Amino acid sequence: MEKFFIFFISLLIEFPIVSTIFIYMFLKLFFKNNKRKLLLFTLDFSTILYISSFYFILNMFFPTATGWILINLLLIILFISIILQWKAKRDIRFFKLLKGFWRISFISFFILHFITLIAGLALKISEYNA
Repeated sequence: MEKFFIFFISLLIEFPIVSTIFIYMFLKLFFKNNKRKLLLFTLDFSTILYISSFYFILNMFFPTATGWILINLLLIILFISIILQWKAKRDIRFFKLLKGFWRISFISFFILHFITLIAGLALKISEYNA
C-alpha cells in the first residue's frame, strides 16, 4: 500500500497536467454550480504540483543545488505580487497578497514547466543523437 501511495504521488508530480485534470474532475463533485470557484480551487491545488515538477526537471539539468533557484523565483514572484497590489490599492492586504502570489506562481510555473520540459526533451534528443 505504501509503494502504491508513493507511486501515485510521484505520478501526480511528474505529470501535473494530468493531475490538474484529475483535480478538476474530483472538485467538480463539490462545486457543481460555481464554475469560477471550481477553476480557482483547481488552480490553487495544482500550483504545488507545477512547482515541484519544475524543481525536478530543473534538478535533471543541474544535479547540484537547484533549490536556491526555486526559492529565488518564488521571492521574485512575491515581490511582483507586493508591487502590483501596492500600485493597485495603495494598501497591502495579506490574504489578497497571498492569493495573488499563488495565482501568479501558478501561471509562472505552468509556463516554466513547459519551457523546461521542451528544453529537457531537446537535451535528451541531442544526447541520443550525439
